[in-house]
Amino acid sequence: MAPPPELPDDAVAEILLRLPPDEPRCLFRASLVCKLWQRILTAAAFLRRYRRFHRTPPLLGYFFAGEVRGEIAPFFIPTTPASPFPKPMLDCRPWMPLDCRHGRVLLQKVQGGDFTIWDPITGGREEVPEPRTRSRSFSVAVLCATAGCDHRGCHGGPFLFVWVWTGAVKGFAYARVYSSQLGSWGMPVSVGVGADDFLNANRGALVGDHVYFMLQMGARILKYDLVKHHLSVIDPPESYECGIFIMPTEDGLLGVAGISGTTLHLWSRKANSKGVERWVPYRVIELRTLLPADDRFKTAIVVAFAESVRVIFVCTKIGHFIIDLRSEQARKVSKPGMQFPIVPFMSFYTPDCACGKFPLPSETN
Repeated sequence: MAPPPELPDDAVAEILLRLPPDEPRCLFRASLVCKLWQRILTAAAFLRRYRRFHRTPPLLGYFFAGEVRGEIAPFFIPTTPASPFPKPMLDCRPWMPLDCRHGRVLLQKVQGGDFTIWDPITGGREEVPEPRTRSRSFSVAVLCATAGCDHRGCHGGPFLFVWVWTGAVKGFAYARVYSSQLGSWGMPVSVGVGADDFLNANRGALVGDHVYFMLQMGARILKYDLVKHHLSVIDPPESYECGIFIMPTEDGLLGVAGISGTTLHLWSRKANSKGVERWVPYRVIELRTLLPADDRFKTAIVVAFAESVRVIFVCTKIGHFIIDLRSEQARKVSKPGMQFPIVPFMSFYTPDCACGKFPLPSETN
């Protein structure tokens, strides 16, 4: 029998285009089939098309801080069985994961206070000195600063590091921004807050040109305008026993999640016909149909959100669960005992990447 005819290059590309990004080993295995497939899978034009086709970077896993022999260490838990990062624990004490966005992970050295902006896919990193401020509490955000970037394949390039804190003088919150292009911290701005307000360590939310952070376990929301370099405070829609979690909505607005009893409540901040913003409830999800029938889950709290894939992380006394807001399906991802913040890692991991490992910065380099 004659061998079957070879597929045209365009047909092969169409097939490879449909390999799932949340199963990155499929891409790497396909690149080993032959030189043609490898050439297609590493071509810049194909990779741009691949990211446009799949639209949003997949959730590959999440970071959190744990304790190893009395020292703080970062852990990485994959959320897909085909994760390219096989080690469940990353032995690189004493770094604390604080934020992740646009392919970058923000880590802080537990002793010494300096920061590292790290790209786990390429292995690239940049050190950032801690700002000389006296803080009682702080929160941070890292984001890509490349003009016009669609953030589907951010690797390298300029970034901004937003640092917000409550100072030694009670009643004020402050913000400063580090620019990698300038290599320095900008001037601080401030806003009046409650005397007992403090910043929650959970990740902030990026919505348009604004970054939002939680004050005092979600009692109020701190808003930082990246363009105007201005701070302001927003009241939340309602109070929840275990606080709220801020996140972007699907239509690009500021959203809030809170749990009351056994129901998850989602809110959106919208402007009316007069341009006045107000909170609007838009969804209620019953947790009893998603989580195990155990009374201990009634103290559940939202602790993280993976914006590109619309996944919420919920902490309960019996472990941590992720809830897909699109399918309303949930699954358990860890046992109890994780320390906050939980930092979801979302990125395309394709065969053009030079780094196939997960090398966190060590204490010596």
